[in-house]
Amino acid sequence: MNFKQISGIGGAAMILSSAVMTATILISFPYAEHFTIIEQAIAHIGTIIFAGVFKVGYVTYIVGRYERDLSC
Repeated sequence: MNFKQISGIGGAAMILSSAVMTATILISFPYAEHFTIIEQAIAHIGTIIFAGVFKVGYVTYIVGRYERDLSC
């Protein structure tokens, strides 16, 4: 396996999910008055889902670094 590529995929997943998670949090709380209740509910659910994606990306990133004997 190419663990450098695995680390890259994990890092990309963390960056992408944190960007989407930031957007869902903004929709859910400070800008809620600009969105319907359905959109806010979807944003709340999206926050949970993308937090999970972030965690999976972090584990993937750490596994790739560990297998290459790099510091975690």
